[in-house]
Order: sequence, then structure tokens, then C-alpha cells
Amino acid sequence: MDFLKRIKDGASRVSEKAQSSVEVGKLNSQISDVEREMELEFMKMGKIFFDGYRSKDMSAAEGPMVELARGCLKLQDRIGELRLRIAEIKNERICTCGAVVPLDANFCPACGAKLEAFAPKRESSAPPVVAGVFYGDERDEDEFYGADELTDEEKELALRHDPSVQVQAKAFSAGEPEVPAYAGAAAESEHRRREEQLERERQRQLELDRRIRDWHAVEQEEEPAETAAVGREMVKCQICRADLPKGSMWCSRCGSEQI
Repeated sequence: MDFLKRIKDGASRVSEKAQSSVEVGKLNSQISDVEREMELEFMKMGKIFFDGYRSKDMSAAEGPMVELARGCLKLQDRIGELRLRIAEIKNERICTCGAVVPLDANFCPACGAKLEAFAPKRESSAPPVVAGVFYGDERDEDEFYGADELTDEEKELALRHDPSVQVQAKAFSAGEPEVPAYAGAAAESEHRRREEQLERERQRQLELDRRIRDWHAVEQEEEPAETAAVGREMVKCQICRADLPKGSMWCSRCGSEQI
């Protein structure tokens, strides 16, 4: 059991890492698309500026350039949101100066700014579901609508052909509890539910195999970068002796400047 559990845990970790790598790749692709869109906006701004300069009337170019600049600010905010999502996936966060720092860092190694304590986001609780409450036998109101217009013989004939009344009559005559009218339908529903569960398990296994293949492909691409990161030289902080990448201007633990 322990061996199977280790295999299952390893497969889960591989699946999570592959999913994270794929998600980071998608976000980086979105950032590239937004940056290309910003470059087009910059080109439009440059053309408008040149036209105004050539005509020696910059007042006509001011309005369109302001609108394009506002659009570029929105695109820049979008890039910041995408980079923040990438940092969350990698268990990192972004300083106000733009540097990417570890999640547990107290100070930014690039600018020395003090970082706020990280607080994990709490998922909003789902609103309570209020079940409907029905009073009385609402079935009688719909089923026997217009019963007061029938004669006694017609009412007796209608009740005699009512399936629910026949089932109840048989149950009470035999002295047994009421038998469910849809036992066969319940068995068929249970069989269908099991088939759907098996199909979901099969689809989940196929998705897991696909993610493992994607993870291996991404791992081969990221291997040179990881090798370079591992080989990076580390130094000690001059105050608290914490490990720092060589070239850090401030300590990420105590915030002291490195000379």
C-alpha cells in the first residue's frame, strides 16, 4: 500500500508541475501578445507626433495621443496582472520596483524596500442554499383541477385508473409498506451513474498521461535555465549571514545594504 501511495503521490506531483508549466507558458504567450499590441500603439503615437510636428501644429495631435496613451496604460496593467499570476504559480511575488522576489522574503534584494507580510487569499464562501419548502399536497391541486365539475361516478372512475392510488391500495391490502413505483428506473439510474463514473476515470487517466508528456517536453526546455540557476554563486549577508545570490544589493531577510 505504501508503494502504491508513493506512486500515486509522485504522479500527482508530476501532474501538478506539468499543469503549472503549461499554465506559465500560456500566460507568457498572453504577455507577448499584449506587448506586440502595445508596440503597435506606440507606432501610431509616433506617426501622429510626426504628422503634428511636420504640420507645425501639435494641438491636433494631442487628443489622439492622449487616447492612445490611456490605452497603453490599460495594456500595461494587463501585463502586470499576468506577471502577478505567474509569480503566484511559482510561489513568488513582485516588488514595486518590478523585481521578482521569493515568497518568504522580507526585503527586496534589488531596491531594499520592505515587503509586506504575505497573506494567502481566502476563498469566498458559497452563499447558503435554501431548499424550497412545500406545504400541503400540491399534487392534488394540479392533478384534480376541475374535480368539482365531475359527478360521483366520474370521480370514482378517475381514482380507479390513477396508478398511485392503485399502488397504495395494493400495499395497504397486503398489509405491507408502500412499494416504490420507480424501482426499475432507480436501478437503471444507478447503472448509468456507474458507467459515467468509469468514463470519467478513463478520461482523467488520459488527461494525466497527456500532462505527463507535456511536462517532460517542458522540462527538457527548462533544463538549461535550471542548470544556470543552480550554478549561480551564493554569498553570505554581512549582517545576518543569510544566503544571497551574488550581486544582491540588499539582504532579502534583514534588509541591510551589502557593501
